[in-house]
Amino acid sequence: MEDIRFGGNSEFSVNKVGFVSVMRDENFTFEYKNGKELNSFIYVENGELEFYFYETKKRIKTEKGTLLFIPKAFPYKTKYLKNKTKIKTIIFDLSRTDVSFCSSLPFHKISPDIRKIFSSISSYNANHILFLISKIYEIFYCIQNEGLNISSKYKKILPAINEITNKYFENRKICYYADMCDMSESNFRKVFKEYKGVSPIEYRNILRCAEVSKMLNSGEFTVTEAAFLVGFNNMSFFYEAYNKYKKSASTALG
Repeated sequence: MEDIRFGGNSEFSVNKVGFVSVMRDENFTFEYKNGKELNSFIYVENGELEFYFYETKKRIKTEKGTLLFIPKAFPYKTKYLKNKTKIKTIIFDLSRTDVSFCSSLPFHKISPDIRKIFSSISSYNANHILFLISKIYEIFYCIQNEGLNISSKYKKILPAINEITNKYFENRKICYYADMCDMSESNFRKVFKEYKGVSPIEYRNILRCAEVSKMLNSGEFTVTEAAFLVGFNNMSFFYEAYNKYKKSASTALG
């Protein structure tokens, strides 16, 4: 017989919940000079936007599948970068402002679980307050326990993701990462792209380009030095990759 018990109290509660879904065309802009009155979870269902935050002087580009959290009273402006860009926004307040996984600064993330949560929100259920509250708690759970609630199918490739993330400068072949996960190379490629949205090599190149951007911004490295330090051994290929992935690289920089 199995007997599992748990007792505990929630450290916060959600209130003042709302939902907005809009579609705009390229170059549409708006700003909140004093920020919003409530916290926001903004999910990009299609297209691309750029957010600029006045206090941190930081820009974040959010592509399809990206979730962006903006705390209340945090000033920012937004520009739509593509036609028919669609976002879904959940606004809410919290009974406490010191919740550990709800930062006082904006942050963004991409996750298959987040995508599933927002895919389940439609015009038929978005006006049900309890439904929206349940989705907010689901998002919090994903943020707090990232990696714990991933299906076994995707957990299998986590060692390779960590290896590529920490050692993006190494020029390993795909078979190396596949062996690490005890998978065939073809299956590894398929599952990796399904989870990350890009191939393993594309993911590694995005990380490399992001690191190059940081090195160039520091003013301490030349383009050639930065490219070779992150693993690019051919400058022609580097320029081709950087032009292709620079948008994704800026997102990876956070």
